[in-house]
Amino acid sequence: MRRLFIITIVFVVAAIIACTGNGKPDFAAAHAAKEYYDMLSEERFEQFVDGMNYPNPIPASYREQLVANARMYVDEQRRAHKGLSEVRVVNCVNDSAQTSANAFLMLCFADSTIEQVVVPMVKRNGHWYMK
Repeated sequence: MRRLFIITIVFVVAAIIACTGNGKPDFAAAHAAKEYYDMLSEERFEQFVDGMNYPNPIPASYREQLVANARMYVDEQRRAHKGLSEVRVVNCVNDSAQTSANAFLMLCFADSTIEQVVVPMVKRNGHWYMK
């Protein structure tokens, strides 16, 4: 219950911030975050890890750990919720310089459970990466 309340507050604050901005919001960061989570649901773990904002190259052993963590997350969600069936973009709040953003996604699971997550994003060399 407390988690739902906190998520609701985050979305209300994000909506207020988005509405006070000038012009149309830029959803590029949110769409990039959705693509990364789609990769995760498709079990493309290496590509998901490539979407993380780490210096290139990261040590191979660390990369293997990140891939293993992504695999464990998907396995856990499969056991708990029969897997991730869809990822939807809810909102995106960008900083004024358009170099970082918070992407708000809705994760829809096969057992009809829905989870809303905030994915911090950073723009590096013209591409959006997960923090």
